[in-house]
Amino acid sequence: MKRPPPTRRLRRQLLGAALLLPCGSLRLAQAQPSPAGEARDRPLRVAAATAVVDSGLARRLREALARDAGLATHWLRGPSAQVLSAVEQGGADVAIAHAPELESALDREGLVHDRRLLGRSEFVLVGPVAAKGRARGKDPLGLKGAPDVLEAFRRLAQAGPQGGIAFVSAPQGTAALTREAALWKAAGVVPQGAWYMRAEGGCAQAIQAALAHNAYLLTDRLSWAALGAKSHAVLVHGDPRLEDVYHAMRSFRSPHPAAKLFMNWLTGPTGRRVLAAGGLQTRGH
Repeated sequence: MKRPPPTRRLRRQLLGAALLLPCGSLRLAQAQPSPAGEARDRPLRVAAATAVVDSGLARRLREALARDAGLATHWLRGPSAQVLSAVEQGGADVAIAHAPELESALDREGLVHDRRLLGRSEFVLVGPVAAKGRARGKDPLGLKGAPDVLEAFRRLAQAGPQGGIAFVSAPQGTAALTREAALWKAAGVVPQGAWYMRAEGGCAQAIQAALAHNAYLLTDRLSWAALGAKSHAVLVHGDPRLEDVYHAMRSFRSPHPAAKLFMNWLTGPTGRRVLAAGGLQTRGH
């Protein structure tokens, strides 16, 4: 069935053509759609958000799939917006992302299908903490343990222009940036100035930048658990506005015969055990 093209607004949100980084490679490669006949002769292409790859969850899934189902997969890493663009255009057969609003928009327009809930986690606000002395474990603004992420963002915006703190904003196209932008808006703040820096790449690069600049950062818990350092700590978490939801979906434009098998395995007992071991809450889903 031929699917309609996405609306102009949705296309802008998906950042145009998707350039995805093959896992384990250091060069960019453009994902291209494959005719249905050719799809049978190649591994299943799984486009995964940077959080899924950088946290190690993609590696767990790839190894378990090969062992349990004998399914060969080729994983592509990119920000959620690019991952979704790839699956919409047929450059990937399935996608794993955590940008529910963009996913729902594609689903409503009939550009992806078989979208399934995988599990839940959360975004966390992390920041630098003292390593010793009376201030040990405390951050410069005393945000640790704050229950309201919007109030924490307001305090960051007040302190930033005065110097002494820095904030690393998530890379373009990532789910973390989408959530961060929504939180700044809800807090009634427009962050700007030298204290507010934009990272490039994905979750791993954002965490590395925050550590290098001794800065605050909003990131996903999966990536922080895998890549965080003792110089920083989780300061704000548990606010419902920080919920992070992961879904998988299939491409209409690239109907790989193994795609449904992958989805069934992923949402079945073995797949859910692997997802849970990787940090997602899967109970009740």
